[in-house]
Amino acid sequence: NRLLQTPVKALKEGSLSQGSKVGATLLELRRTVEDLDPKGATGTRKLLGVIPFGDRIRDYFSKYQDAQSHLNAIIQALYNGQDELRQDNAALNLEKTHLWETMARLNQYIYIAERLDARLSATIAEREAADPERAKALREDVLFYVRQKHRDLLTQLAVSIQGYLAIDIVIKNNLELIKGVDRATTTTISALRTAVIVA
Repeated sequence: NRLLQTPVKALKEGSLSQGSKVGATLLELRRTVEDLDPKGATGTRKLLGVIPFGDRIRDYFSKYQDAQSHLNAIIQALYNGQDELRQDNAALNLEKTHLWETMARLNQYIYIAERLDARLSATIAEREAADPERAKALREDVLFYVRQKHRDLLTQLAVSIQGYLAIDIVIKNNLELIKGVDRATTTTISALRTAVIVA
C-alpha cells in the first residue's frame, strides 16, 4: 500500500534520480565532500600576494567542524533511505510471490480453456452434418466466448509476466542503490576523514 500511495511525480523521478530522497542525499553528500576537499587548505593566504591574510589550515578545520553535523545528518538520511528501500524490496518480493501464484492459476485456466475449445470444436464438427442449426448455435454462442476468454487469459498472463519481470528489475536496482549507500557511508566518509587527517 505504501508503494501504491506514492505520488505519481515521485514514481516518475525514480530511485536514482535527483528528485528521490536517496538520490538527492547522495548528491548532497558528494557536494559536501567536494566542498570539504582539503587540497587547498595548506599554507597561508596572502593579501595582494604579499601580506599574510589568514591561516588556511585553521579556516579549513573550522569549516570541517561546522560541516560535521551536516555530514552526520546526510549519513542518517542515507540510512533512512536505505531502510525504505529494504521495505520496498520486502513488499515487492511479496508481490512477486502473489504474481507467481496468479500466473500458475492463469496457466491452469488457459489449459482448461484450450481443452474446452478442442472438445467444442470436435463436437461442432460432429454435429455439422447431422444438425447444422445446432452446430451454428454452439459455434456462435459457446465456442466464440470460450475463445474470447482464452485470449483474455493469455493477455492477462502476458501482463503478469511483464509485471513480474519489472518488479525483479526494481528489486535489483534497489539492491544496487543499497550497496551504493553502504559504499558512500563507509568508503567516502573514511576517505574524507583520512584526507582531513593528512591535511
